[in-house]
This record gives sequence, C-alpha cells and structure tokens, in this order.
Amino acid sequence: MNQKFNQAWEDYASSIWKACLHFTSNPHDAEDLMQTTWIKAYISWRKKPKSLSRAYFTTIAKNTWIDETRKRKLPTIPYEDNYQQFGDSTELETSLNFTHVLNILATRLTINQQVLFLLSDVCRCSLKEIAFLTNMSVGAVKAALFRARQKIINEVRDNIEEVHSLDEEEVLRVQLYSQALEKGDIQLLASLLTDNACIPALYVQQQQANSTLDCQMAA
Repeated sequence: MNQKFNQAWEDYASSIWKACLHFTSNPHDAEDLMQTTWIKAYISWRKKPKSLSRAYFTTIAKNTWIDETRKRKLPTIPYEDNYQQFGDSTELETSLNFTHVLNILATRLTINQQVLFLLSDVCRCSLKEIAFLTNMSVGAVKAALFRARQKIINEVRDNIEEVHSLDEEEVLRVQLYSQALEKGDIQLLASLLTDNACIPALYVQQQQANSTLDCQMAA
C-alpha cells in the first residue's frame, strides 16, 4: 500500500518542491516543509485513503506553512528571540500513526539523527537554535540533518508499514520523544541527544514530574 503512496509522491515531488519553495521563500525551510508534508500526507492518507493528486500534497504543504507561520508569531522564550514555539497538541503529535513513525525513526536513524530531525523538521527549530541546545556547531548540525533526511528518503519511506521491534530502552526513548513533542519541550528532546543519556532514569523523572503536575492541577 505504501508503494502506491511513494509512487505518487515521487511523481509530484518536483511540483511539491516548487510549491514549498514558493510558500517559504528559502531552500532550508522548503526542505523542512517537504519532510513535514510527507509525514502529514501519509498519516492522513493511511487514516482515510483519498486521491493522491498534486493538489492533495500542495494543499497540505500550504496549510502546514500557514500553521507554522502562525506559530512563529507566538511568544518566545528568553534565550532566543526568534525561537519558534511548537504547538501543545496537533493531529500529528496525538496520532497513533505518528508513534509508529517515531518507532521507525528509532530503528533506522542514529540517536543524534533522530533528535536533530525532530528538533528541526517537527519542532521547527532553526540551525542556530539547535546548535545552542545541543552544544554542536551549526555546520555539524547541518551535516547530521542532511544524512538524516537522506536516510528518511532512502530507508524510512520504503519501510513505513513494517512492524519494527524495539528493545526496552528504545521503547522508553520513543515515549520520551512523544512526551517532549506533546509539551513542546525542546530541552527534553535535546537531553536525549546522545546514547550516554540514562533513558530509564529520564523516563522515571518525567513520569514523576507529570504526576506532580497532575496533583497540583487537581488541588
């Protein structure tokens, strides 16, 4: 089934790219928009199959960019004037299919590539912001993102429907990704950057923090 979707995407890729470039006016944002459009289009199509036309893809790209432009106008956090805040709860984040996508990323990309891709193409952080969060150079971030996107194009898309077996730590890591994306917590994402991170300890810490917050809200 995914072969039909991938074939349609390849057929219209040139037109989608031109549309993304038209909406964003710069190649970097256009690349990010292409990746997000592919994920959203696939999730929507899997949920309810529809005609895979050029208009279908470009409409999703346009609506995604409108949403992104609106998010960029939201209040910023202190360390960076142009921080792009990620929404609290979107269809992409809450969809069970997105968890499936995260599972695939966890098995196909390196840990660094996973985190950098999520920060850039899902949370929409700039290269400068990611470098600040991760203590990496802008050049290193850009190079790692290029490799991550190439893997997504060459490996992830072709295996999108496969059931992937994760070990215990990978399962916890994916759950932490989901929690971080749901809350827009880019610091939590950045803390998961290396394989030196103690995932079980971080998971327990997050669960305790969530329980404390729930209790405070109930009081």
